[in-house]
Amino acid sequence: MVTGGDPRRTVAAKRDGRTLTPGEIEAFVEGSTLGEVPEVLMAAFLMACFIQGLDDAETLELTRALVDSGQTADLTGLPASTVDKHSTGGVADGVTLVFAPLAASLGLAVAKLSGRGLGHTGGTLDKLEAIPGFRTDLEPAELRAQVERIGCAVAAQSANLVPADGTLYALRDATATVGSIPLIAASVMCKKLAVQTDLIVLDVKAGSGAFMKTPAAAIELARACLRLARDWGRECTAHVTDMSQPLGDAVGNALDVAEAVHLLRGERRGRLRELTARLAGHALARLMGVDAGEAEGRAELALDDGSALERFRLMVEAQGGDPAVVDDPERILPRAPVIEPIVAGRTGTLASV
Repeated sequence: MVTGGDPRRTVAAKRDGRTLTPGEIEAFVEGSTLGEVPEVLMAAFLMACFIQGLDDAETLELTRALVDSGQTADLTGLPASTVDKHSTGGVADGVTLVFAPLAASLGLAVAKLSGRGLGHTGGTLDKLEAIPGFRTDLEPAELRAQVERIGCAVAAQSANLVPADGTLYALRDATATVGSIPLIAASVMCKKLAVQTDLIVLDVKAGSGAFMKTPAAAIELARACLRLARDWGRECTAHVTDMSQPLGDAVGNALDVAEAVHLLRGERRGRLRELTARLAGHALARLMGVDAGEAEGRAELALDDGSALERFRLMVEAQGGDPAVVDDPERILPRAPVIEPIVAGRTGTLASV
């Protein structure tokens, strides 16, 4: 273990409000990765960080330790400009399901490490794994090879890619420490920084369906993530977007995938399509020097002409999923054993969801 003292002392120091040294943070994270720090101490550490907070230097060191807990995926040298996108989570948030193949169809290369459900929000990995056979446990070499071949890949943290984050991520959910801005920023950015891309695009949600309930809190989180990217020397943009109501028209892993497929088939309009086209257009404009309006127009066209859908099919097939989900998602995806329509008791207008 890296020299940094007894992990119990590290927990006690943060409990008492002391600023942790880089060595203490590095040793604690490395010990957690190696199984030398028991889960009860990891949970206590997260709660101490949640209550006492982490300053910018501590957040940077935590992020660095999480990245260093595994290998990194180097995407430099690919013929296409590379982009990674991350959402801080919300309800009916299927943006990644559409963004990855859409950006790939525009000539960009998308490599994304995603997470599972956290708190009340759905996880991109859980959504994709609703597709029979779809695997997300890609090794760094597999991730690069797939991106080089078809332009996009969505993978999970693994034993080799930011493994420490996978452990702490699950514990944050179990210990009610999800809402800590430094912990969110470190978790988000370690997955982005572990994959070397030309651009990171952050979709920071604000509203009743997000972890950040107010625009001010979302801006604080966005700034924390941008500081980490800057300190790492990476290009990153952050967009604060509304999550005061579900982004799509369905809530649930399989339902979110079905909605994304219909959107990629050009059969759906609405907020999910608008936001995804805007983010993909932004990435194209930023990386390729295309006018912003023209770039968003190209994204809209790719959703209408089937080119984004074809990239999704290739991604599903490459990662072991059933590509027939593109043709008939309702037949391929799992369905609830009981489906019960709920009818309004009286005539009225739906004000919000």
